Order: sequence, then structure tokens, then C-alpha cells
Amino acid sequence: RDHHHAGVRVLLVTAGIPVPETLRLLNSGAGGIFLKHSPPEHLTAAIQSVMEGRQWLDPQSLRAITELAASGTSHPPENTRPLTLREREVLKGVFEGFTNKEIGARLDVSESSVKAVIQQLFMKTGVRTRSQLVRIALEKHADWLES
Repeated sequence: RDHHHAGVRVLLVTAGIPVPETLRLLNSGAGGIFLKHSPPEHLTAAIQSVMEGRQWLDPQSLRAITELAASGTSHPPENTRPLTLREREVLKGVFEGFTNKEIGARLDVSESSVKAVIQQLFMKTGVRTRSQLVRIALEKHADWLES
């Protein structure tokens, strides 16, 4: 299927997206990103802007991107750190579709330890969900899934 439809404009409505993901979405052609906690009148402006072919970015996301650019880094510093052995083991469990409890049992650690490691992985990759973690590992860090 062709996912590029001429004339289709997309405005994402979300609770929040990490800066690297925001940049990726905008570079991929998203018309805009609107935070669902923003004032309703901003939604009208966002829709109008995207309909007219301009990109919309809520002020909070714009500030975060500006601060990141001003710091002279294009990605948070966590992205450059290699994974620990425990992070690799937990990531493999996530990749294989196991629950936190199942991963903990396989690694002989508590479920809360697994949750903490998954949060570390989210921070390192700038994602917020397990499916995003799997996707970014496949797309950009295939070496993380090697033995």
C-alpha cells in the first residue's frame, strides 16, 4: 500500500512526545503536533494552520526543541550510552513479547526491577512505549538484539 497520499495532512493529538520523536515525525511529513492539554482555542489554530499547509507545533514542544538546539546536541546524551548487559537481556524479553513478570522470572529478578530497566531503556531511546522501543531497536540499534 502507498502511505503517501497527496493532499493528506496529519495533526497528531497527544499527551506528549519526546523531542527526538517529535523531530522525526515532523521530518517525516506530519503537519503538526498538538498537546491534548493545550487550550481548545489552540486546537482550532492548529487545525487551520495544518489545513493551510503550514506546520503546527505547540509552544511547549517548540521550547523543548529550542532548548535542545541551544545546548548544541541533536539528541539527549543518554542516546550515546551503550546498553548494559541487564538492559540487553530485558530488551530481548520485550522483543520476544514476554510480560515484565515473565522477563523477571527468566532473569531471576523482580518484576519491579524489570520495570526499572524498561524505564532506563525508554530514557536512552527517547520513546514511551514497548512497541516504540522494539521499533527503534529494530530500525536503529539492531546490535542491541545480538547476543
